[in-house]
Amino acid sequence: MQTGRDSAFLPSYWAAMTDRPMFYARDFAHQTLGAHLLGLNAENLAMLRHFAGSATAARGWYPLWAFTFDGTPAAIDYRSDDDFVREIPAPFELVEKAAEQYRWTADERFLLDPVITGFLRTTMTTFVELHDPLGTGVAGERGTGDFWSGTATYNEVERPPYLRVAADGIASQWAAHRALGSAGVLAAGFAAWNRERAAELAEHFSDAWWSRDGRHYTAGFTAEGPVAGFRLESTWFPALKGIMRADERSAAHLDFLAAGLEAAPPANIEAATYLPEAFLRYGRDGEALRWIRALAASRADYPEVPFTHVAHVASGLTGLEPGERPGVVRTRSHLPAGEWLEAGNVPVGRSRIGVRHDGREATELQVTAGPGVTWAATWDDGQVSTIEVPAGTRVRATPDGGVTRLPAR
Repeated sequence: MQTGRDSAFLPSYWAAMTDRPMFYARDFAHQTLGAHLLGLNAENLAMLRHFAGSATAARGWYPLWAFTFDGTPAAIDYRSDDDFVREIPAPFELVEKAAEQYRWTADERFLLDPVITGFLRTTMTTFVELHDPLGTGVAGERGTGDFWSGTATYNEVERPPYLRVAADGIASQWAAHRALGSAGVLAAGFAAWNRERAAELAEHFSDAWWSRDGRHYTAGFTAEGPVAGFRLESTWFPALKGIMRADERSAAHLDFLAAGLEAAPPANIEAATYLPEAFLRYGRDGEALRWIRALAASRADYPEVPFTHVAHVASGLTGLEPGERPGVVRTRSHLPAGEWLEAGNVPVGRSRIGVRHDGREATELQVTAGPGVTWAATWDDGQVSTIEVPAGTRVRATPDGGVTRLPAR
């Protein structure tokens, strides 16, 4: 980690393979939540701002793929402004994570820093208009399969036919619109436009991307039409981002995903770090926990593994996250019966939160620092208990509506 004490380096942390002292857009986007939970907010802001500032007209409004810790483009992935590694989901993930970090930190700079604000607007407008190969409003690329000239997908082992728009691309684009649409500090008109675009993309995905024969969402499209089959990131990103409606189709797609992973698990561990989030989002908690345990057992030193493990445990399994408005925190246990999990001193907005789940039978929430919160505890039947938790207090709640005030620890 570079703390910024030496002016030669950006405040930053390792977000790349261990033999590359660099930070990559894709790795960084996936590590930001874990980094926040570890107290690396200054690093997150500096790195995000650096990626945002690298997206220029000369580069087709793509942010650069990777930087060394002094902020220079990583030569291994950059030759010139028209010859560098670029993949469509990355700019949208950076937009989404900017809004996510604002929600978790209550730091408006993640959205209102002028460099970041310009990047958000340009990515969601000019970038999409410039990279719309099928004229559907879905960002994509030319279908060369060469990430040096731009690809539609994160799947770097993509096989022909090469996609012009990909499911991980549209899912990431939708997630970026959705995140900006609920970010309260943005101009009302821009937020409303993003909500409209998110709704339009979700409708388009539901109507045009379902493969009736395959009983799963298609991986993407070439100029000739849809391309079905199990294709790694293009298969699990619709679940990861939540663009699928929670219905029979999403259930069938998740079955298809689980079967594909059983038959051909990803060869690179980076890819596996996404899977707990994908399954947790749709309530496939057993499958998610299996991948969390497998990742932990791997003891892999790829930075994405430990960073995401922190997020999978402290936020994923606990369901702990900021609500839609400041001062609200949400929880939902994803534990099996008989198991317990406790996370403490978790920074959510301006508060520090402790949460403990005892299976699905009871949850405790404590505000250990900062202002009190409104706690929205969600249970298996979908019911939500809304409870005021003042600063310095601890509350225990149960699915039957029981609320007990407990001594603070």
